[in-house]
Amino acid sequence: MADMVSVLIPARNEVHLQETVDSLLAGARGQVEIIAVLDGWWPDPPLKDDPRLHIIHEPESKGMRPAINAAANIARGKWLMKCDAHCVFAPGWDVRLAKDCEPDWVLVPRRYNLRAKGWKRGDKLKEFQYISSPDDPRYPFKGCDWPEYATRVPARQKLVDLMTTQGSCWFQHRDLFFEHGCLDTVNYGIMGREAQEVCLKAWLSGGRMMLDRNTWYAHYKRRPRERPYKRPNAEWAKSAAWAVECWTNDKWEGQTRPFKWLINHFKPIPAWHEKNALTANRYIQEKFNLGHAGKYPRKIKGMNRAGFCELVANLGYKVGAEIGVEKGELAAMWFEHIPGVKMYLVDQYCDYDGARKRGRNHDDAKRMAHEKVNGCNAVFVEKLSMDAVRDFDDESLDFVYIDGNHLYEYVMQDIIEWTKKVRRGGMVAGHDYYARKDPFAKTGCRAKLAVDQYAAAMAISPVYLTDNRRNVETRADRRTSWFWIKR
Repeated sequence: MADMVSVLIPARNEVHLQETVDSLLAGARGQVEIIAVLDGWWPDPPLKDDPRLHIIHEPESKGMRPAINAAANIARGKWLMKCDAHCVFAPGWDVRLAKDCEPDWVLVPRRYNLRAKGWKRGDKLKEFQYISSPDDPRYPFKGCDWPEYATRVPARQKLVDLMTTQGSCWFQHRDLFFEHGCLDTVNYGIMGREAQEVCLKAWLSGGRMMLDRNTWYAHYKRRPRERPYKRPNAEWAKSAAWAVECWTNDKWEGQTRPFKWLINHFKPIPAWHEKNALTANRYIQEKFNLGHAGKYPRKIKGMNRAGFCELVANLGYKVGAEIGVEKGELAAMWFEHIPGVKMYLVDQYCDYDGARKRGRNHDDAKRMAHEKVNGCNAVFVEKLSMDAVRDFDDESLDFVYIDGNHLYEYVMQDIIEWTKKVRRGGMVAGHDYYARKDPFAKTGCRAKLAVDQYAAAMAISPVYLTDNRRNVETRADRRTSWFWIKR
């Protein structure tokens, strides 16, 4: 067996296959061969001749799993790398991966986005994924982005444990691939859950799947009309059902570790130990058609504070705290839109050192707030925020809404301390997501600055925003609310 890397490319109706081959060959620094499986099609124009390129042509499409196995069967290299037909690769990708790969490891390079214009690597980096819960109704046992995991490992660490991968590229010894029985086309079908099969065979046979930060590739995310295969819903359902049945019940004959070992190894995992956070984020993204990627904070068009209260109700939250109640306009909305809610309404109703505005008629505001929630399950806490927060146990609230003093230090304190009181899977939210243009001014709202800095420091994503419109009856709806789900 040659000391060479064999690249397996399953391809059907792939308009960027030539660019992928060109990038692989240009970046290679050692001995490589590329095996492209043309699954029921011929590229037009044909692929350029190269002694390192070999073609398998299937007159009729057989599917991705059989294509990968067919390429592996004729591979001559010591290592195999499977990749999609719409990628670019770093210079020296082959020698780096070969050097880093242990005999029982599967490696995955760092993954960037690929810009169609100019066919260049973008700056959006995707590194970590987890396996979703079998109970997820739409995406059972599938790879999901997990950016929070990056906070667990030092940025300088080059080889990092990886629970699973998106599947567009993986690298391993050829002997290991065949030792694991290649890809299972009987139980899984022709496509679906390929990445989970590869990673679980590695982990549960005693090996590892690793992120290799020493090199990278960039992957082009195709639009629906660019997908080369018709949506094989039956095959995807078959692969998902078998993946759940096989792995959660430890049915693979090559296992030396139980599946629960892997879950404990990566604990806590959103899908398994923080199900409410996963469910809430997916509900929000799908209900408001936000997608599962993109730039955050993400504004939800058309959502006002009444719509926000309805969202809180739909997420099943029943115990909340509002920090900064004043006349009780929002307090009344909680009870109007959330059946059975219990609210702790925190407001000192007096002037204090550091207050942005003094001399208000606090007695009138207090009276109006009490009248608006009369007969509701409301508990008034007449203390300063930092005094009141000590009265609550950690993780005792489903949600908190911060609308107190809007100076930077007060907003930041409120976020830090009240977040501790919200359970995992609950919501942290607040009002007035804006800031005065002068960063050195001693007065004015600084909520946006505090929210942005806290979210960045704690790697919180996604962050959502309500809409802000001027032609509204309620003045408060002219300002944006912000919120996220606590993991």
